[in-house]
Amino acid sequence: MRWGIAGHGDIVTRRALPALRALGEEPAVLWGRDAHRAARVAERYGVPRSGADPGVLLRGVDAVYVATPVAAHVPLAAAALDAGLPVLVEKPLAGGLGSPGLGGGGLGRGGGPAWRCAGVAYYRRLAPAVRRLRAELRGWTPERVEVRFRCAFAPGPDDPMRWRTDPAVSGGGVLADAGSHRVDLLLHLFGRPLEVSARLTDRFPAGAERRADLTLRWPHGLTARCVMAWGEGAPVDRLELHGAGRTVTLDPLDEGRLAGLDVRGGGRLAGLGRGEEGAPGADSGVLLLPPFANPHQPLFADFAEAVGEGRAPVCPLAEGRLVDDVIVAAGRSSAAGGRPTPLRCTRP
Repeated sequence: MRWGIAGHGDIVTRRALPALRALGEEPAVLWGRDAHRAARVAERYGVPRSGADPGVLLRGVDAVYVATPVAAHVPLAAAALDAGLPVLVEKPLAGGLGSPGLGGGGLGRGGGPAWRCAGVAYYRRLAPAVRRLRAELRGWTPERVEVRFRCAFAPGPDDPMRWRTDPAVSGGGVLADAGSHRVDLLLHLFGRPLEVSARLTDRFPAGAERRADLTLRWPHGLTARCVMAWGEGAPVDRLELHGAGRTVTLDPLDEGRLAGLDVRGGGRLAGLGRGEEGAPGADSGVLLLPPFANPHQPLFADFAEAVGEGRAPVCPLAEGRLVDDVIVAAGRSSAAGGRPTPLRCTRP
């Protein structure tokens, strides 16, 4: 397919363009608000056309990929879908800015194939370890989940990533940024939660939070505590599931090391080792399922297949919007002192 690409930052040059080239896809147009910068990046990476007019993004292409600062995601995606083009949007779709009226207000107006092929780039859904974890949950229901994330992020005034500290542009702080991926995994594994309690603290001068501490609750009793931070200290990225005397972990999340797997009655799976922390009377194992070197490659592969097959991509637009619903509810809860806040249903 011929792709129109909106944005020319690190995610485009380091991941999206190499992934598209590796798959034999054709980056045809590079759009950016700064025409000169867009032209320089397009020339450097061999993209034949560029410009700052949004119309150039939609001409002579078969699909659109949006990787701009978050505030531009919905307007550009709406323009692509209204032009009848499938669109893949970087995460979060809108974050704390919310995405009201996405259906009736212009995004995907009229339905049709383009609407079915609208997605959000939550690529961790395709990670082999996440797929194996979903299989584990078919025979086991945890009672509580813990998510921990910490990494350094302190951009100076001239840092090109500084926009992420302004929620009017980024849709939020650490929760909308790295946290949105982890929230999406919880929704992918367990569905829509009932309510959120949150405290968003330690803010940049522009207003984005450096720390998010939230608890999600589901109707069937499951709770998930998520603590995410941009700050000093050793990096942390851990997912733990507890229940029925078992603990299953992905730690670090992006290394694909699954520990605590139940192999009773099924023999030892390839690559599965025996641990010492299983529930009494049960085998437990560790399975290493490394992620893809460029996680955007399977993401674009899935999206191209979805367009060709007329199906939804791995994260359809509606499911990406649900992450926004959680972020918005977390903001309302934090403003109310951490009071439990129900998720509002975003209308299609």
